Amino acid sequence: MKSSRTATLACLLLAVCSCKENPELVRQRDEQRTEIKRLEGELALIEEKLKDIPPDRTKELLLAKAEADSQASQIEGLEKDLAALDAKKKELEARFADYRRKYPVKSSN
Repeated sequence: MKSSRTATLACLLLAVCSCKENPELVRQRDEQRTEIKRLEGELALIEEKLKDIPPDRTKELLLAKAEADSQASQIEGLEKDLAALDAKKKELEARFADYRRKYPVKSSN
């Protein structure tokens, strides 16, 4: 970037030295200087915008998605376990109710 600026300035100096007050060349030189300043301003704006670009978070996003998938499969497994335990609980409660009906507690009055 600096080398291109240096080369541009060297060309301008060469043009200035060779023009010897030719009005057309002076006008062209002034237009070129104006264009160079405009382009340098645009370049500075672009460089500033590039500094403000947030870092790439693609890898973090992929890791988060993988972790979410893993947790979703764990949740699915736990939900199946919970359903099995609920079914077993209902079965045991039914068996206990049958047992209590079969063998009622006698009070000692």
